[in-house]
Amino acid sequence: MEEVYDVIIAGCGPTGATFANYFGKQNLKVLIFDKEKNIIDYPRAVHIDEDVIRIFQELGLYEAMKEDSIKPFKNYSLVTKKDKLLFQFQPNSSISENIAACNWILQPEIEMHLRNGFAQYPNVEFLKNTTWKNLIQKKDSVSLSLIISKKESLNVKAKFLIACDGGKSEIRKKLKIDLHDFGFKKEWLVIDAKYKGNDVFSEDHKQYCDTHQPITYVNGVADHFRWEFMISKKNELLQEDALSEMMISRLSFSFPIQDFEIIRKKKYIFHTLIAKKWRCNTVFLAGDAAHLMPPFLGQGMCSGIKDAKNLSWKIIKACSKSNAKIEELLDSYHKERAPQVGKIIKVAAILGGFIQCSNPVLGIFRNGFLRFLNILPSKPIDVLIDKHLYSINIKNFSKNNHPMVGRRIPQPIISLNNNRNVSFDELCGFNWVVLFHSDCNIRAFNPLGRLKYIPLVENIEDSSMGIFSVFFSKWMNENNADFVVIRPDKFIFEIGKVKDYDKVISDIDSYINVISSN
Repeated sequence: MEEVYDVIIAGCGPTGATFANYFGKQNLKVLIFDKEKNIIDYPRAVHIDEDVIRIFQELGLYEAMKEDSIKPFKNYSLVTKKDKLLFQFQPNSSISENIAACNWILQPEIEMHLRNGFAQYPNVEFLKNTTWKNLIQKKDSVSLSLIISKKESLNVKAKFLIACDGGKSEIRKKLKIDLHDFGFKKEWLVIDAKYKGNDVFSEDHKQYCDTHQPITYVNGVADHFRWEFMISKKNELLQEDALSEMMISRLSFSFPIQDFEIIRKKKYIFHTLIAKKWRCNTVFLAGDAAHLMPPFLGQGMCSGIKDAKNLSWKIIKACSKSNAKIEELLDSYHKERAPQVGKIIKVAAILGGFIQCSNPVLGIFRNGFLRFLNILPSKPIDVLIDKHLYSINIKNFSKNNHPMVGRRIPQPIISLNNNRNVSFDELCGFNWVVLFHSDCNIRAFNPLGRLKYIPLVENIEDSSMGIFSVFFSKWMNENNADFVVIRPDKFIFEIGKVKDYDKVISDIDSYINVISSN
């Protein structure tokens, strides 16, 4: 006897738990299981960006998270071993009002909020201390045998299985999916601590560019601090405890180390790996099962959660309908996400190599180059980050894509006619959206109700349906647009002028009808 689900999720880390929230919110029948009995109680990932906060916001979890689990920071600083500034960057790639581009987190608390989130949905079942065996795929389903607490056996079946089971993914190995190695591999020591004293320390995120000992410094949420030390060749044979003792004694020259409680000491190898395919029929890879990257851009956990954002709405469509267009939609997960993740891995590796330079002569040139960069404006860096690290390649029906296609739609706070202010994502919901200038000759072509139309008005008091936003009025004008079509994951699908509207909307309406249930 098999218990049947729409989706089974293997692994309840941040990526798997995000999937469970999306699917729970959309009323799919979901089983999520994890091999661990409880949440790992020490921090691992420490950073999330604006995109991830928008996801938490969309799931209704952000307000609770920001009380105890999230702290924005402003400065990313590269400094000498004596803490002299070489280069400082204030990340400002956020396109959301009131959300910072960069934020520290406490991962155990974030995971608890995610679990509390999907626990509210009766259609989501969660099994702890559970492993699997006997994965069997058919054309339209996948089956597993689950072992609960090393005793009870349970046979389960679903339309789809999502492997969020980590960098050593057993499901990936079972499916014989190979990994591409970008060739960057370095061993570091990570030390996490809780501060018990009253001193005040720098809030900057610092990379110490010391050719003898590169160090990363994090002043995290509440009392959490982290230091990461690159392990040199002469120290690579030292045991973890001996290496930790050496590095902690080094810290004592700059910090009252007696006031810190060491909560974790761990050797890590930073890899640059990406799965060569992320889909095998009815099974998908996500998070660390699909990609591993060094921490220098803080995108490891972020990338897994963004996988969930990209794939979840496509799986939701596929659970209610099956045809050639649905298959294309599911295949687009890898086509959209893998190139973006590949760019992130490459940039993180380049930045890591820059920080980890151990040649004293090259170190002098590096430091001089950083001082030169520091006098330049930071805006171009933000533009490059937004364009290359946050954008995806979207296939739509236009031969000449507007440069904003595949970019994120901004999220200002907007005014409604009832004197209520809301974030734009909240207004969009989990829908395909058409945002348009109300004074343009645009009609709401929507015979089956698949599209949500949002008119942008000049005077909110004259409209019962529209929104008022100075930001969007300026943004639409800057991008020479009368309307913009937004996917459920808040990426821009199409953007254009009135003359293009009828053809674009007709094509999109037909497409959405093909991939939507009757």
